[in-house]
Amino acid sequence: MKPLARLRLDREGRAAVLEANSSLGLEGTNLPCAALVQGQDPFGRPLCPRCPVQRELRRGAYRASTPLLAKGRRLRCQGYREKDGFVVELYPERAEPPDLLLELSRLTQHLLQNPENFPSALEEFLKVLRLALGMEASELFLIDPEGHHLILTAYEGLHREAFLERPWFQLGEGYPGIVALHREPLFTHTLGEDPRYLRQKVKQLGYQTYVCYPLELPQGLIGVLNLASRDPEVDHEEVLETLSRIGPLFASTLYTLLTRLGEVGLQALHQHLYRGEISEARLSFLREIRRLTQATGVRVAARGGERWEVGLVPSCAMRDCPAWKGLVVGHKNGLPPCPEAQGRPRICLPLWARGEVVATATLFHARPLKPATRPAAPALWFSRLAVPFLFPSPNQEKADSPELEVYALGRFHLRYRGKELSPKSFGRGGAYQLFKYFLAHKDRALYVDELCETLWPDLPLDRARQELYTLVYHLRKTLPGIVEREGEYYRLKLPEDRFLDFERFEELMRKADLEEGLSAFKTLRQALDLYKGPLFGDDPYGEWTEVERNYLQDRALAGLLRLGELAEALGYVEVAKEAYARALKLEPYLEDAQRRLALLKG
Repeated sequence: MKPLARLRLDREGRAAVLEANSSLGLEGTNLPCAALVQGQDPFGRPLCPRCPVQRELRRGAYRASTPLLAKGRRLRCQGYREKDGFVVELYPERAEPPDLLLELSRLTQHLLQNPENFPSALEEFLKVLRLALGMEASELFLIDPEGHHLILTAYEGLHREAFLERPWFQLGEGYPGIVALHREPLFTHTLGEDPRYLRQKVKQLGYQTYVCYPLELPQGLIGVLNLASRDPEVDHEEVLETLSRIGPLFASTLYTLLTRLGEVGLQALHQHLYRGEISEARLSFLREIRRLTQATGVRVAARGGERWEVGLVPSCAMRDCPAWKGLVVGHKNGLPPCPEAQGRPRICLPLWARGEVVATATLFHARPLKPATRPAAPALWFSRLAVPFLFPSPNQEKADSPELEVYALGRFHLRYRGKELSPKSFGRGGAYQLFKYFLAHKDRALYVDELCETLWPDLPLDRARQELYTLVYHLRKTLPGIVEREGEYYRLKLPEDRFLDFERFEELMRKADLEEGLSAFKTLRQALDLYKGPLFGDDPYGEWTEVERNYLQDRALAGLLRLGELAEALGYVEVAKEAYARALKLEPYLEDAQRRLALLKG
């Protein structure tokens, strides 16, 4: 049905009239939407100044609507997100159901730009679908990437708690599992008498009509869409006809989005893995899962007992979690109970690779989710391509963290055998500082008296030597074998299995020196991504590292100028601007960078 009016709103709520029925009297340009429409709620109070449609759209919804009174007419205001603002449409209160294919198109466009809104946007679409078909409840089960379970990802309608009695099913189990197994629709008008339906609370509430439809593509099943009503006279043929019309597009939309999530998950690892930053790759992966699922904390545990955590993560002493057996475990709401939950909302997911569970992921939330499995399917699809790289089989290249990881470009921090070390880890803060000095001179043998004169110029030589011996003792205690004594000299002995960001930076810069064109461009970007600041940037007055610090900064500066030139030649204007801007942060009066940046900005 054609709307009575269409308005385009910018981010500040100023409206431009695209089309409007003359009876609504929508006149004016660049006015706030509230001043233009002047809508009221059913009690005659001003509604537009506190517009619920704009409020929900600003919070991330792709679609929102509200009834209102305008010019004495009962209308429905309906809004959608657009890239740079919103589109608002006004319909008669009793308008025809919306075009579901158009709604699907809007949903797809929204989710491609905002994947973190996946479950909430699906629920809004389910509401539109349910109301259009005259049903009381709608739910979407998505299949996990391994094809073991159907996971309730979105629910919209009445009696939510009853439908959440069982939020996941194995293939062949219950209505969703049967439909997933046979790939054919299933319906009934006598739900209360059907033993195949396993949620008893739904039966007790008197639901009679239940339609279960497979969402299938040539690649396979992606999920199952269900609609329910207490009315046994619902025309199931009309429902099935509508689902057959929108089903292929809905399945394609879901498959595209979920596959894209897996690609994004892999991209979160790729750049770090290429640079050799194994631990950073894992932490980046966890941060992306946390953002996608809007969790307060995420923990991933491997078979060997290693754990990686981001955010607020409660402790867990459980060793034999049911998730290792392929189950989805959580706190209440129909999932197998987690004995470690202690009332805190959490969900534990199995991470599969090569046909076996190779790790478990636990998501923590501040409030219980409804359904509890809401973030499970997006998290599993996000992880599916990345997990084999994080947890390779014995026949694959080892992906364990290096024995020693040092990040000294910018803020200094290090990990030893996967554990983050702080100054307190060395027993003496001076031992931590001494390690930094050794790193700055990692290819040199350091004479004992030279070390004493440099580090403690005001102390007598005997006392300075005693201080040095003490600090070396603490350093060796924390990092066994890291320092060797050769007569009156000390030498840093780094393990073969190591990652030093400044060492890797120099390797990549030397590689780029030998390359041209696109190959050099890619290598330079990898190298310069490692340069996050001066060597030991949190020690700005450390004269002992000045020579090496200046050398690396000069290398970065030359690399940024060359990157800008290559980017211009390849047509990557924004990358060139960024490169020249970074160069000017390192050297504010660099005329070449100033000139090139000014030309690119026009």
